[in-house]
Amino acid sequence: MNNIVSVGTSHHIAPIEFREKLAFSEEQLIESLHNLRNSYHLKEAVILSTCNRVEVYAVANSQMISESPTKTLIDFLSHYHRIGVDMLKKWSYLHQNIESIQHLFRVTSSLDSMVVGESQILGQVKEAYDISRSAGGSGTILNRLFTKAFSVGKRIRTETTIASGAVSISYAAVELAKKIFNSLEDKTVAIIGAGEMSELTAKHLVTNGVSKVIVANRTYERAVKLADKFKGTPVSYDEDLSFLIDADIVISSTEAPTYMIKRKQLAEIMKKRKHQYMFLIDIAVPRDIEPDVNKINHAFLYNIDDLEAVVASNIKDRHEEAYLAEQIVTEEAQKFHDQLQIFEVNPTIKALHQQFQEIADVELQECLNLTELSNTQETAITSMAHAIVKKLLHHPIQNLRNSVNDGNTDHTQYVHTLKQLFALDEKYDKEQE
Repeated sequence: MNNIVSVGTSHHIAPIEFREKLAFSEEQLIESLHNLRNSYHLKEAVILSTCNRVEVYAVANSQMISESPTKTLIDFLSHYHRIGVDMLKKWSYLHQNIESIQHLFRVTSSLDSMVVGESQILGQVKEAYDISRSAGGSGTILNRLFTKAFSVGKRIRTETTIASGAVSISYAAVELAKKIFNSLEDKTVAIIGAGEMSELTAKHLVTNGVSKVIVANRTYERAVKLADKFKGTPVSYDEDLSFLIDADIVISSTEAPTYMIKRKQLAEIMKKRKHQYMFLIDIAVPRDIEPDVNKINHAFLYNIDDLEAVVASNIKDRHEEAYLAEQIVTEEAQKFHDQLQIFEVNPTIKALHQQFQEIADVELQECLNLTELSNTQETAITSMAHAIVKKLLHHPIQNLRNSVNDGNTDHTQYVHTLKQLFALDEKYDKEQE
């Protein structure tokens, strides 16, 4: 029978030094998928490799009885990346069947992510699945599993608010800006400094509609370099802050020892702006913007602590929603596992019915060849033969299906016994692939 197994590691249990050793490039993914099927005799496989996790999902062949499929995956990773088995076991988790199903559903729903509710992981899983499918790695079982995983991820994002609310400093800045301006379209953002956080915040603001970017820096060349990324305007920083006259949003992140924006100078700029709203984000430590700026009419100043408070509140809300999402994952995993069990016995049911029907058809034809019957009589006898086959198989098939729904019964024993007793051909299993 099909046995879904998974082996993986993530930021939850392993340091980045170990995750780096397990990482796969796209070329390595394709090579490894072929290797898993051909050299390690796994029926299907999908490999997920991101900066935070590396996971291998596989379906074991029914012939793999003497060797554990999870051991096979560990051996593969150990050999491919030249990592000791003991180290792999120390920093890895192993799942089988419903545990593997539930884990994948948690991953695609971002319940297992570093930031609960983030949307990037769903695209990463889809990309890994597409690569596997193109390389011939995934088949009937994993196709069903990953398709369902994407559906579960979508359901959780639809029925819960797990993905709402900013959970990074840069996103929090965008969220606050939207509250002040309602819409960011046609707004101008001024960046003071050329730090990574300023760049990231500006990027999110531009994505959300900001149309113009001004970059001010004491070193003009650095201003030019960052401005080019946003098709913006570079300027040299000037203490009179004249470059802020057209700015609706200001992001400051420098390493200056004194304030880059002071209340007196900004008050003059606000007069020239006729006191149009200005949103200032100070993400520098020590601070770049004098706190008294907040006393200027229509100037809204937020520092790093303000933004972190927003992030902390949103993270708390997401974790509360995660409880409901976990219930959905558990429910969907159990439902899929049950459906998979039914799917697994269908080839045996089909083979059993086909064998009985073929015997009945052969015997029926021999009988008809020895007699002269009317069309009506032939139809009646044929219907009777089919009815006998159906009634003979009714209880065996019903009991087999019931064994799947009964968690206390091992239906694999029933399937194995039926195949032995009736010498059912394995070709019927292959027809399902």
